[in-house]
Amino acid sequence: MRWFGGHSAHFLFRSDEGRIGRGVWMRGALLLAVLFLALTRVWLGLAPFANRSLAQRAFVDPLTIAVYLYLFAYAIATILIGVSYVNLSIKRLRAAGQPTAIAGLLPLAALIAGAAHWLHPRVSDVFPIWIAYVADAVLIAVAIASFALMARRGAAETP
Repeated sequence: MRWFGGHSAHFLFRSDEGRIGRGVWMRGALLLAVLFLALTRVWLGLAPFANRSLAQRAFVDPLTIAVYLYLFAYAIATILIGVSYVNLSIKRLRAAGQPTAIAGLLPLAALIAGAAHWLHPRVSDVFPIWIAYVADAVLIAVAIASFALMARRGAAETP
């Protein structure tokens, strides 16, 4: 794949071994972000159909089954995209001479912020919205710090 500097998708996303430059990291992270945002947009369109009562639709409703099947696939894809991001970032951090243990901070912050926004409407009496907003602020800070760290100059790309 020329867009990824000649590296294969297997090397970039499924393995944590090797080193990559910042340009390859940025293009790989962009690909993962676009994929995640596209899947999330579909879920946001389908989410209203996930809330139903028996007074609204039949007990076995094909639309509801399809929505929950998509939710299952979306959850798996979200985890795999997070793992792919970690593998990609480990390579970049290694090339930049930074500790590789911080590669998973952004996916972790994103999952916590998403969970906070999912949980708030369900238990708003014991889970105030400000907790979700704090999780959002932490996510933004981690995203900015991650981008700044990954975009720094480092060693040249070597597989």
